[in-house]
Amino acid sequence: MHLRTLSFVAVAAALGLFPVAAQAGFYSGNLLYEVCSTEKTDKAFFEKSYECVGYIAGAVDAFNTTREGVGLKSCLPGGVTISKLREVTIDYMAKNPKDRAKSASSQVFAATRKAWPCPAGKGQTKSKRK
Repeated sequence: MHLRTLSFVAVAAALGLFPVAAQAGFYSGNLLYEVCSTEKTDKAFFEKSYECVGYIAGAVDAFNTTREGVGLKSCLPGGVTISKLREVTIDYMAKNPKDRAKSASSQVFAATRKAWPCPAGKGQTKSKRK
């Protein structure tokens, strides 16, 4: 091996020995709330708006994919828009500031479940094909 490659491997191995605090996710609810609440006058408004809706849409897609994987249907009504998901999420986080220390994905999940709870007996198990 080259000396440069050996140096890189040594540094990478050494860095792997340092403890790193584990987090529940990449975003906290506080960070997502800050990104999603950016004022229209802020020069980063468009970038942060896309970051906000991208995160929320991705989280909701992940929830629905997980539900499908275990044989459950989504409980979101068919006509829900990304704008509505954003609105519901921001509203939930504004009303629950203490919960924003948790992961952003848990905030999106809690917001959507509060807005569109699964009715008892519905959204449960999909009919299985024989």
